[in-house]
Amino acid sequence: MAPERGVFANIQMNRLDIAAWQALFDDAAGGSKPAGASASTAGAADEALAYLPTTLAVRAQQLAVGGRTLHNVVLGASRDGMLWRGNIDSTELSGYAEYRSAQAGRLYARLARLKIAPTEATAVESLLDEQPGTLPALDIVVDDFELLGRRLGRAEIDAVNRGGAGREWRLNKLAFTTPEAVFTAQGTWAAVSGEQRRTAMDFRLDIADAGGLLNRFGKKDLVRRGRGRLEGQVQWSGSPFALDYPSLAGQLQIDIGSGQFLKAEPGIAKLLGVLSLQALPRRLTLDFRDVFSQGFAFDFLRGDAKIAQGVASTNNLQMKGVNAAVLMDGSADIARETQDLRVVVVPEINAGTAALVATAINPAIGLGTFLAQMVLSKPLIAAATQEFHIDGSWTDPKITKVPRRLLPEALRTPDAPIVR
Repeated sequence: MAPERGVFANIQMNRLDIAAWQALFDDAAGGSKPAGASASTAGAADEALAYLPTTLAVRAQQLAVGGRTLHNVVLGASRDGMLWRGNIDSTELSGYAEYRSAQAGRLYARLARLKIAPTEATAVESLLDEQPGTLPALDIVVDDFELLGRRLGRAEIDAVNRGGAGREWRLNKLAFTTPEAVFTAQGTWAAVSGEQRRTAMDFRLDIADAGGLLNRFGKKDLVRRGRGRLEGQVQWSGSPFALDYPSLAGQLQIDIGSGQFLKAEPGIAKLLGVLSLQALPRRLTLDFRDVFSQGFAFDFLRGDAKIAQGVASTNNLQMKGVNAAVLMDGSADIARETQDLRVVVVPEINAGTAALVATAINPAIGLGTFLAQMVLSKPLIAAATQEFHIDGSWTDPKITKVPRRLLPEALRTPDAPIVR
């Protein structure tokens, strides 16, 4: 006599690991029914599937699932064929979810909260160790999302698994919304050659309060106010949730207005400590000290950068303040946290000088060509301009004042004077 088929399962225990249950379900629902399976094989799979419960109630102090452990779990779920539906409440998450086990699977969830703690970072990344073709399709909205200790506000993710020879996981939408900013992105994760996997992403960050956004990420008192955008296209080797700096490539555009770099130690601010120019006053004349000593207030900060193998380079980063314009070119190694930058400070000789200088430079011209043109056409401004070289680490930048040249290097004769 065949055993009675299960309909309802009520589980109460201190700890429950559902890996074995998942394996049983996958074997019964999907693994036993490959494409082109015979009628007898498919019938055996249907028979095995029928013994899985159609209604499930779980109460557990710990529930191990997908490499994570949830605590104080209350779960109610029902099954319709290969589709599970359920409501779950635990310390880490709360809301409604659906999961369909077919091909790579599909997860639909509407959650009030979801918390992924820093201690679970390795477990989260391990979920992406397999090929892109193994990831399920996702349709998830979380009202309150916390990732690795950072509160990211409302989160939305829409992704599909295209499978096939390309083994591509396409990210149709990734969005995070906080009072300070809105981040949106689209991209792909695919096996591009052999076992190599690569992520490509287009993104845009619309910023309402740059200072508040940095505060949210633990970088307090670096910037006050600031509105604008940061956008670009980036790619790297590995999964979408494990940014690999040495292989990072792409391009960025930044345009931020009406802000101020605050007085902070470069060791805290890292590269922002360099941009805030607080280390420059000891190399400047006293006339400039009031411009930079408390942090540079800017009308705008903008420019373009290209990234190759984790090194970002620019030839037109520019800031305009009340009393000066600041222009930069050079590079920053994101992985090693070092830089090699040229910083040019152009004072406000007369009304409009700083604005004229800051708006004249662009990627096509670059800082070098612009300085050569300025020396020839605006010698008074050029004579008052000061140049610095910044290298070394972000935490301990080395700043060297560069002697001023009345003519650019390409146009100088051996007897042309150098002004120090």
